[in-house]
Amino acid sequence: MPRWIAEGTIDEWNNIRRFREELSDSSNWRPDPRTTVTTVLSLGNGSFLAECHAVHQEDFEAWLENKGWEVKSITPVRYAAKAGSIWEVK
Repeated sequence: MPRWIAEGTIDEWNNIRRFREELSDSSNWRPDPRTTVTTVLSLGNGSFLAECHAVHQEDFEAWLENKGWEVKSITPVRYAAKAGSIWEVK
């Protein structure tokens, strides 16, 4: 399934409590049966990275817009490597 990485900024994530409030509910991760947000990282510089598996990029865009996060870019993932496993993402 295709994947995308979004990069942007979120000013409100200055502590773990706020981050947890935003993301702890499991419904935040599966907006529909064919779209799954797998990872959200809050970085030390105030930016975020989010990864999504979805059939269409527009599904991820809608999820990000619903969150109200400032998105700078959304980029498709070409290849992935994780703990020694390497694969092409299609």
